[in-house]
This record gives sequence, structure tokens and C-alpha cells, in this order.
Amino acid sequence: MPSLSLFRRRDPWWEIDGPAARRARRKQHLVAGIAFMAALAAVGAAAFAWAIQLGIAGAFGVHAALGIG
Repeated sequence: MPSLSLFRRRDPWWEIDGPAARRARRKQHLVAGIAFMAALAAVGAAAFAWAIQLGIAGAFGVHAALGIG
């Protein structure tokens, strides 16, 4: 199995690692997933704010005003 594959199904050393290592790996994956979702939400919120500020959102029926500028 190539090590650079995007969607690696399983860790080949999973059975050899102890329970603490598996727990740490699960926690690391969970934290990374939450951080990625937070980053996506921040990018989406910034894009939405820019759409409101530039008046693009009004074309889609979103009528809101930001307290900035």
C-alpha cells in the first residue's frame, strides 16, 4: 500500500500498537477533523460577510447589514 494515498483505510501497525497509542491516534484524528470543520466554517463566514458587504448577497435575497464600514 503506498504511503501517500489520500484515503488510507487502515493503519498497518494498528494491531501492534498498544491501547494508549490507538487512543491517542483517535484523539488526534478527532481534533484534526474538528479543526478542519472550524476552518471551513470561518472561510464560509468570511465569504458570506464579504458577499453582504459587496452587495452580492442581496441578489440572492439576503438583505442584511454589517456593523462595519
